[in-house]
Amino acid sequence: MKIFLDNKTYEAKENETILNFLLRNNIHIPFICYQQGLGPLESCDTCVVEVDGHLVRACSTKLYEGMKILITSKKVEEARKKAFDRILTDHYLYCTLCDKSSYCFLRYWVLELGIEHQNYRPKGYPIDDSNPFYVYDPNQCILCGRCVEACQDLVVNEVIHIDWNLSPPRVVWDHGTEINKSSCVSCGTCVTVCPVNALMEKKVLGEMGYFTGLKPNLKQKLIQITKEVEKSIGGFQPILELSELDSKLRTTIFKRTKTVCMFCGVGCSFEVWTKGNKIVKVQPSPNSPANGLATCIKGKFGWDFINDPSRLTKPLIREGDHFREATWEEAINLIANKIKELKKIWS
Repeated sequence: MKIFLDNKTYEAKENETILNFLLRNNIHIPFICYQQGLGPLESCDTCVVEVDGHLVRACSTKLYEGMKILITSKKVEEARKKAFDRILTDHYLYCTLCDKSSYCFLRYWVLELGIEHQNYRPKGYPIDDSNPFYVYDPNQCILCGRCVEACQDLVVNEVIHIDWNLSPPRVVWDHGTEINKSSCVSCGTCVTVCPVNALMEKKVLGEMGYFTGLKPNLKQKLIQITKEVEKSIGGFQPILELSELDSKLRTTIFKRTKTVCMFCGVGCSFEVWTKGNKIVKVQPSPNSPANGLATCIKGKFGWDFINDPSRLTKPLIREGDHFREATWEEAINLIANKIKELKKIWS
C-alpha cells in the first residue's frame, strides 16, 4: 500500500495507524498521551497531522491507499502549539529540579518545538502522599488519562478516574478519597505510564538528578528564581537547553538493567534502575512478553530487602543446632561433596 508523506512516497501496512507508521520508520512527531501497550487515548492532540486538508490525530487514524499526509504544514504547527499551550496550563516546568526530566517526553518536545512561554494555572489541590510507595501531585497532572486507562483496562483494578465535575478537574481514587484509604492495590502501573511528574515513586524523589534532592523550601526558591530569569530573558528555551545538558549528564548517575522478576513464576520482565547498589526504580516495557506495562506491588516496589542491613551477606553452614559463617569456597565445596555423596548412593 502506497501513501504520501510530505510529498514523498512510502510503502505502508494495512490497518496501521499514522503514528505507528511514523515510529516504525523513525520519523518523529510529538505525542504525549499515546503509550504503546495502552492504545490511543486521543486526549492531548499533540500528534495532529494534516490528511487531505483536514487535521486528524496520528495516534488513532489508520492509513489507507493513497493517503496524503503532512506533518510540518502551517496548519499542523498552529494546532500543535495550541495543544501544548493547553497542556502547559496544567504543568509547571522546572525541569532541572525535576526527577522525571531525563525521561520526560513533555520536556523534550517543548524544547524541540521552541516553545518559549506557558500560562500555568495551579489547580490548588494538595499533594497526596498517603500511599507508602508513590505520590500524586494534581498540580503537575496534565489529565492525559494514561493512568486511568492503565488502572481501568490494563490491570482492571478500576480505582482511578478523572472527575470532570470538579473545578478544576483532577484524577481521583474511588470517589475522591486519599489514595491510601482507597481500594488501590499499589500495583504501580499508573506510575509507570504517567508521562510527567504527577505520579512518582517515592524512592525516585531526590535521586534522579544533580539538583533534585534539595530541601523543599530551597527548591521552591530556586524555581522562583528560575522563573524570574525566564521572564528577564524573554522565554525558557535557554533554561531548557541547560536542562537538556543536565538530562544527558544524569545518564551517568544510574544504570538500567533488564531482568526478570523472581517473586513468582509468571516471568514478568522489566528494567531495574540502580544508583550505586541501590534500586530506585522498576520500569516495565510494553514489549515485556508476560506482563507488558503491568506490575504487582512486589514487582514494582518490593525490593527494600536487597539493601536491608539484616540481609545475609555470607554463607552459613549448619553445625549441630547452630550456624556458623563460612567462605563461599568452603560453602560451594561442601555442597559439591554432598551432591557427590548422594550420587554414589542413588545413581
